[in-house]
Amino acid sequence: MTYLDAAYTILKAAGQPLHYEAITQEALKQGLIKPQGATPAATMGSRLYTDTLEEGSRFVRAGRGTFGLAEWRPRGIDAHVSDINADTRKQLREMVLNMPPDRFEALIRELLIRMGFDESTVQITPYRSDGGVDVIGIYRAAGLTEVSAAVQVKRWKGNVGASIVTQLRGSLQVHQQGIIITTSDFTKDARREAVEANKTRIGLINGDELIDLLVKHQVGVVKRTLEVTVLDDEYWSELIGQSSAPSVPTVSLPDPVAPRPAPTVKTRLMPGKPKGFILFGEFYAANTWRGVLLGVCQALAQRCDNFATVATTIKGRSRQHIADSPTGMISPAPIPGAALWIETNQSARSVLWIIAQLLEALGRSPNDFEIVVS
Repeated sequence: MTYLDAAYTILKAAGQPLHYEAITQEALKQGLIKPQGATPAATMGSRLYTDTLEEGSRFVRAGRGTFGLAEWRPRGIDAHVSDINADTRKQLREMVLNMPPDRFEALIRELLIRMGFDESTVQITPYRSDGGVDVIGIYRAAGLTEVSAAVQVKRWKGNVGASIVTQLRGSLQVHQQGIIITTSDFTKDARREAVEANKTRIGLINGDELIDLLVKHQVGVVKRTLEVTVLDDEYWSELIGQSSAPSVPTVSLPDPVAPRPAPTVKTRLMPGKPKGFILFGEFYAANTWRGVLLGVCQALAQRCDNFATVATTIKGRSRQHIADSPTGMISPAPIPGAALWIETNQSARSVLWIIAQLLEALGRSPNDFEIVVS
């Protein structure tokens, strides 16, 4: 295979974005590529970076050195929103990289305050004479716990090494927590040194995480709500009848008890009554749409560390489907394994739509899911 064909095969099987080094390791393991040089990972990364610049590329960039498949991207208005958000993040990163160092420190001060640091305690140390510490302050968690923090900021393009971690640790006062924030990333040695046993732990925030925090806490970012008029799928599916509704993509997952059903009972159409579902290749019994919805959410919560963050972004046009509180829901139910509630007053079509949205938001393919009927 070519490097790009091998990358497509690996990503398709993984069902989620991967770093080009992980793609290369798996391609070598499976014998999909035969490197001519001594640095196949560098070659893979170069091919992928170059290919994503071409129109109609099969690949998209999903982070620093990380790539996914273009076919996973949402379509329609969701795609436009995704493109706008991605462009905003790109512009935000450029602004952060090009601002003067002292203004960057001021930006970090504002971010720390938005994150919960006591504004009266957050101070920027004298510029160019900070001894490794740029910002200091006290974080108060719910008014109960106080953490004194010393923050070093690095507006770098190159990765931060272990020596910087050691330098900051040596500058800390008694009972002070150290944090390093950079616009780039950290070397493996730096990450190892930050959590070294019997040493003061140093918190590390890289460029991608910094952008995430700026967006989350709306520092230099404004979130706008636009009114969009679309058809009410729940209304029309109930009025016209479920049999006339279009087919919906589906998912797959492991069940420790129930046996796998015969292939003849699987369907991608919207059935009248479910028998269960298959998620990531394993069968789960569920004889109601409420059971299907709760079962899928429970399985995804167990499998995906970022489920709680992603799930609360799944919203209907007039209501929140998943939230950390049942307030405002008609028929709320707790999601096992997650501190979240889900609205179970859903039509069959809505259940399948929510599941498809969850999978796409988690970077999984909706085609990993299938409904099984009697």
